[in-house]
Amino acid sequence: MSESGIRVTRDGALAVVTIANPAKRNALDPTLLFELARTLDELARGGETRALVLRGDGEKLFSSGYDIGAIRGGAADEASRHPLSTAIEAIERFPYPVVALVFGGAYGAACEVVSSCDLRFAADDARFAIPAGKLSVVYDPDGVARLAERASPTLVAELIFTARPMPASRALALGLLNGVHPHAALEGEVMQLAREIAGLAPRTLTSTKQMLRALRAGFSETEIAYFTRLRNEALASDDFKEGRTAFAEKRPPHFGGR
Repeated sequence: MSESGIRVTRDGALAVVTIANPAKRNALDPTLLFELARTLDELARGGETRALVLRGDGEKLFSSGYDIGAIRGGAADEASRHPLSTAIEAIERFPYPVVALVFGGAYGAACEVVSSCDLRFAADDARFAIPAGKLSVVYDPDGVARLAERASPTLVAELIFTARPMPASRALALGLLNGVHPHAALEGEVMQLAREIAGLAPRTLTSTKQMLRALRAGFSETEIAYFTRLRNEALASDDFKEGRTAFAEKRPPHFGGR
């Protein structure tokens, strides 16, 4: 079993960044997310990377999502999502294309990490899910906006309202993915594409990424404040405690609306 952390391997101008947390199915926790952000910023400053592949350790799962035990409930900023925001912002400001390679699937916050990448490819047996409704979590407004903009509002509605795992073919149809490959062919296909991207004109790559980012618009500050308050209230609720307990006990939650 490999150690937890962020690993980097190089293939010329291409860097492969791997999220590893084998004991928790590559779950995202604050330490990993901050390390991911630092790693991407260091690669950007190094000036040698012209494309980046982001993947999970192994071929079973990209990531099981944000570590449930690391979610904090409470008032004000106690329920903030700064570690996730920090990692996503690092992906988005990385000057060159970031390509997501998804084996197994991506759940919860990992869906958002995948959506923040510039190109996204998955194995045909991969699954995507946002089980916020099973935990009584109000999903972050920035995350909803990002998923809706990168994929579609239909994708967001289906993922969050149903909390069901979505097959890769459906995620492709709703715009989350750029392509789906057979499990055995995925890594080879994505690596070949990423190598080709790394060999393209740097000015074209960086300027296009900047233009695409400039086109995106999110919620207003007032809306973000309102939805963040709803999120904080949800994470301080009895229902969230029940959802987390049910998750740990592997049973259906019983919500009382409090």
